Amino acid sequence: MSKWRIKSKDKKTSLNNETNNELISEFKNFVSQNKDKSYSLCYRILKSREDAEDALQESFLRFYKALKEKKYNGSSKLTTYFYSIVYNTTVEYYRKKKLKTFNIKSIEIMDDYYKEGDEFKNIDEYKNSINIFKNCPDRNMTKNEISEIINQFLNLIPEHYSTILIMNYINELKINEISNILNIRVGTVKNRIFRAKEKLKSILLSIFTKEELTEYLNMN
Repeated sequence: MSKWRIKSKDKKTSLNNETNNELISEFKNFVSQNKDKSYSLCYRILKSREDAEDALQESFLRFYKALKEKKYNGSSKLTTYFYSIVYNTTVEYYRKKKLKTFNIKSIEIMDDYYKEGDEFKNIDEYKNSINIFKNCPDRNMTKNEISEIINQFLNLIPEHYSTILIMNYINELKINEISNILNIRVGTVKNRIFRAKEKLKSILLSIFTKEELTEYLNMN
C-alpha cells in the first residue's frame, strides 16, 4: 500500500496523484488483504453471514469513495481509517435491520452505557458445551477445535468485549486505534481486553492443564 502515503510538503495524505486504474488496483489489493479480518468484525456484531457480507460490501464501497474523493487525510493509519468505516457502517446496518428490537446497549461501545462488573452471562452454558472434554479419555484436539471453543466464547460474551477483542487480535488494531474508533478511553479498552482474556483463560484451564493448552496453541 505504498502509494497511500503522506507528502512531505504539506503533511497531508493523498493518493499520490494516482490514475483511476491505479487506484482500483491498489484498492483491490487492500480488499484482498483485509476482507476476511473485516468480515469477522461485521459478523461478530450482526450475528448473520448474509448481513455481515452486505455490511462489509457497503463498507468497502464507502472506503473506495472516500479514497477517490481524497477524504482520507493521513491523520491516522489507513487501516484504522478503514476499520472506523467498517464499524460505523455495521452499526448503522444493525440499526436498520434490527429497528424494532434495537437495544443501543447491545451494540454501542460507549463508556456511558457500561459499568465494569461481572457481565459475563451465559458462561455456564458455554462451559457445559465444552465440559465433554473433561471426561474424554483421549482429549487430543486440533488447533481448529481450540479456535472453535474461543469462537463460542466470543459469541456469548457481551459485544462491548467481543468487538474489542476482534479489533485487537484479528483486525490487529492497537489499543489507541481502538480507543479512537470506538470513542472510549484507552484504559477502558485495556481493562476489557484483560477481563475477557482472564475469563477465557480460567475456563480453558478448568478443562485443560496449562501444559496441554500450551501444546494445543503451539500446533502448526
